Amino acid sequence: MSAVQKLLKKEIGAVTISATRVRVPPQPGLINLGAGDPDFNQPKYIADTVYKAILEGYTHYSFGGEPELMEALANYYAKWGYKADPSTQVVITSGGSQGIFHALAALVNPGEEVILFDPTYGGYSGPSGYLGAKIVRSPLKKDSKGYFRPDIEALKTKITDKTKALVICNPDNPTGSVFTKAELTAIADLAKDKNFAVIADEIYTEYIWGGRPFYPIIAAPDMADRTIVVGSFSKMFAWTGCRAGFLISGPNLAPYLGRVPLGINSMPVPFQKAATVALIKGSDFTKYMASQYLERIEYCADRLNEMKNVSCVMPESTFYVFPDISKTGVKSAEFSAKLGEQEKIRGAAGASYGPTGEGHIRLALVEPLNVLVEAMDRFERFVNKL
Repeated sequence: MSAVQKLLKKEIGAVTISATRVRVPPQPGLINLGAGDPDFNQPKYIADTVYKAILEGYTHYSFGGEPELMEALANYYAKWGYKADPSTQVVITSGGSQGIFHALAALVNPGEEVILFDPTYGGYSGPSGYLGAKIVRSPLKKDSKGYFRPDIEALKTKITDKTKALVICNPDNPTGSVFTKAELTAIADLAKDKNFAVIADEIYTEYIWGGRPFYPIIAAPDMADRTIVVGSFSKMFAWTGCRAGFLISGPNLAPYLGRVPLGINSMPVPFQKAATVALIKGSDFTKYMASQYLERIEYCADRLNEMKNVSCVMPESTFYVFPDISKTGVKSAEFSAKLGEQEKIRGAAGASYGPTGEGHIRLALVEPLNVLVEAMDRFERFVNKL
């Protein structure tokens, strides 16, 4: 152990950074389908609102968040069937990642257990481990059509008297599944029966395909005060660099979220002003992005299914495809690395989302369709060589 390592909090040594979140230097010809960073830019009226707010002097402290934004968020979330009190149940955060950390920090004591579905987004394990929690993985299972679904019986076996929270990503990254009302009801019943909380990462709710309904678990009977919803503007308004997010929780639990000692670490006030405008006026922009994503998904899923030893379900949500490449006989990490070396396509190995993700690769469709046509040509060429 080095002298520097001896200075560090021990949990820091166990925290790893997801490969999709590592800055990639410019590479001629690279098609980057690794990170889920939308390729769209914000509408001018949003940028103008930020500029105007700065000129008008909205550059000072805003303890607890701007009231008009909290009200706009409560009104926005009400379309999913749950109306929060904007003054007591909405917490403004600096993006979804801070929201995840914020929620876990409010709940978890060292030695307690946090259950993560497998495969799942990698941004939950780092904060959980840093807070001293034991991470327990509960595998999803494929249904007859090839979609990853919550396995309630498997989940039951993972719950112990040390279980403090279950983190769900719904709609799901990386699999693209949307949890059904029956699945969420079963999860809620377990949470109440075994007395644990649910952190519900719901940042892809604007990108659900085929008319599938979205059910917020916070709206299930007696779940409000054991649920923390994590929301973000990163995907909804292509704000990944602006760090805009929020939490919604029950009337008795939410006030405690503000006690997490993060300091004055919230969304900058000019962006809060712009976020309010985006929630009121931005639905057309979000619908436009959704239409573009759907076109990309349909094209790529069809192309992937035409390829040798590759299969890909049409995702129920998100802007990712998660093709099964297991029949190539190549492990996902090696597949992803060689795809990058030989064809200059960056993707994410399925195993990086958990052992159950092995045999898959995640591709974020964050390039225009003409670029994705080239990406699929390269992907097919690579698979044929295997």
